[in-house]
Amino acid sequence: MRKNVIIFSGEDAAIRQAVANIDEMQFTFTETPVFANDTDCVLLSQDSAGDLLAAIIRDLKSRLIPTAVITSDLSADNQEFLLHCGADDILPLPLHPGLLTKRIYALTGRPELTVDHVDFAAFDRILEANRGAGSFIVEEHDFTNMYRFVSRLLERLEQKAQLVIFDFDSELGIPETASVYDFIKIVRTVLRRGDISSICGHQVLVILVGSDEAGGRVAVKRMIDTFDAHYNDGTCDISYQIREVNPER
Repeated sequence: MRKNVIIFSGEDAAIRQAVANIDEMQFTFTETPVFANDTDCVLLSQDSAGDLLAAIIRDLKSRLIPTAVITSDLSADNQEFLLHCGADDILPLPLHPGLLTKRIYALTGRPELTVDHVDFAAFDRILEANRGAGSFIVEEHDFTNMYRFVSRLLERLEQKAQLVIFDFDSELGIPETASVYDFIKIVRTVLRRGDISSICGHQVLVILVGSDEAGGRVAVKRMIDTFDAHYNDGTCDISYQIREVNPER
């Protein structure tokens, strides 16, 4: 499946030349900082973004869209500034197509597979890219398919799983966007590697694989308590619903 990469840039010949012969990705240039949620990666020209750079990166990060900044200023001060803005990577001009391809695959969390041949080594690279503790975090559209898969798998195994839906509200009754992204950091580390989670708008969705309701509520309490200890200043109220995947009807 070709990656959907959006480049926010003006008529920059060097950038267009770098992507011209990369066939395994779909590159779309735009001069308007509006990006669809199904975008795999966004490349921002620092010159084109100007004073809007930090705001654009904040918006992209709030939607978990990997973002790299293309720049000709590789000074330490500028790199520090871009990282402070939240850039996931910094791409130097001029861009080499091979390096750009590898950096995009690294940003999107998928290893670069050969075009005409797949062997076991390719899947070994996939496993290597999936190291780390905590829940397996996927995008919203992938979560639906993962739910279907878990539902089917449980039909064959003598196990249970719990679906948990978290909601976040401020003391003013307003959805807490920032809290959602702080909470997913907790989910990433507190849960097991076999659990699955995702952000859906102002909610966090979690599948606790191999857990009954009692165990699920224990896990939920651990997540909320950890969030309260690290991020909650008392203004965010978290509520949740929990239900077994494939409940008996």
